[in-house]
Amino acid sequence: MMRPLRTVIVRNCRGITGMTGGETYLLSLLRGFDPSRCRCLLVCIVNPDLGETSWLKELRATGFEYETIPIRNPFDFRDIVRIVTLIREFDADVVHALDHRSDLVAVLSARVTGRPVVASFLGWVNFAKGSWRASLYPWIDRMILKRFDAVITDSVAIGTELRMGAADPPVVAIRNGINTSWFDPSRALVPSAVSTFAKGGHFTFGMVGRVHPVKGHLNFLKAARAVLDRYPDTRFVIVGTVLPGFEAYRQSIIDFIAEHGMTHAVLMSHVPLVEIPSVFASLDVLVAPSFAESFSFTMLEGMAMGKPVVASNVGGASEMIVDGESGYLVPPNDVPTLTEKLCCLITDPLMVKEVGERARAKIMQDFSLDVMAERTWQVYERLVEAHRTGDAEGHLRSRLEKISCK
Repeated sequence: MMRPLRTVIVRNCRGITGMTGGETYLLSLLRGFDPSRCRCLLVCIVNPDLGETSWLKELRATGFEYETIPIRNPFDFRDIVRIVTLIREFDADVVHALDHRSDLVAVLSARVTGRPVVASFLGWVNFAKGSWRASLYPWIDRMILKRFDAVITDSVAIGTELRMGAADPPVVAIRNGINTSWFDPSRALVPSAVSTFAKGGHFTFGMVGRVHPVKGHLNFLKAARAVLDRYPDTRFVIVGTVLPGFEAYRQSIIDFIAEHGMTHAVLMSHVPLVEIPSVFASLDVLVAPSFAESFSFTMLEGMAMGKPVVASNVGGASEMIVDGESGYLVPPNDVPTLTEKLCCLITDPLMVKEVGERARAKIMQDFSLDVMAERTWQVYERLVEAHRTGDAEGHLRSRLEKISCK
């Protein structure tokens, strides 16, 4: 039997406490890979001041191979020395990076050890528009990504943000996939307090995911206030993790709810991962009014649970939702249009049911976890082969283009 291809995956988790899209991406890949063909070591660069975060507890519970490297200062690059050692000890065939800082330490570690290296790019969505970070960080990261052998994006739309040319590394779009057996509305679900709250209203809208300004929670609440004026029995749910540094934003959400007399109609909560399917099941409609987005796992999960999604038409949203058929797309930062769409759905429960059913059917057909993992493995395999042979005739780009979504 052939030896499984070995991959060291590097993830910068220094500011991560709970599950975010990046962590969901990693666990999805690890669960999707066939262990007889791919063995992975996940290297998590962590802030020791945070201790064992809920994300690390979730990771430990999976049983996957991983190692943590404590780095307190982001400009302390001693983790490169440890990653180089791990690559050699693990006898890795390829190195895979996820996160902007990870891109730098992974590409340096891969070059020192002579391994091919690929990055997953999920967009620059964490920086306030117009801020110096929104200008500087993408410029630096783009320069680093140009030193990789290939870049994987989670959608065609996000790939265009890279603006890579013919002389740059090939970009491969591999859309995210999810475990449709876990996100299955027909199975028995772990109860959640969110379900009890939702039952107190006639109709429930919800947001699920990390609590971050880019997600548009305040626009959701502005629309909620307008909806309540017309349909006072409606309920609204916000479920998600607050990452370090965003406590003030969380407080602004709490203050808005109180100042606008919405405490009876809005629940803000954090639940363990095992309850997330139950949270989706308690909603009538999932709302994702983000200002920027990649290829949202939250939207995929909501659709898999048979829920229509009302989403801002940003990032990869239009690649998963056919407007009016498997969900709804609205312009970003357009509260009046968002409000009218929510009100329209309240008045047409049959349409909500039918769109939700079509949403799950689309997930079952197009966004399989197995397909996501298989295509990623194919990228690894082609990189390793090109590295071994030298790719003198330049076939790598065309071989990777055949894997990429269109």
